[in-house]
Amino acid sequence: VSCIVPHEGWQLEEKHVRTAAKQKLASFKVPRRVIFLAESEVGTTGSAKIKTHDLRILATEILATTNRG
Repeated sequence: VSCIVPHEGWQLEEKHVRTAAKQKLASFKVPRRVIFLAESEVGTTGSAKIKTHDLRILATEILATTNRG
């Protein structure tokens, strides 16, 4: 799973991200799923680092809801 926060005004699609990853990465490193998040959804610490634990929980919740329906 890859979690991406696109720049304002950019339109990205999962297939384009996966295609670019296939060109640059080994096949086992290409993400099976791509999640696009808003910057406000990604929690950061006081030193502007991403709170990975919170991101994992958010990604798990998003994947659980998309797999249901």
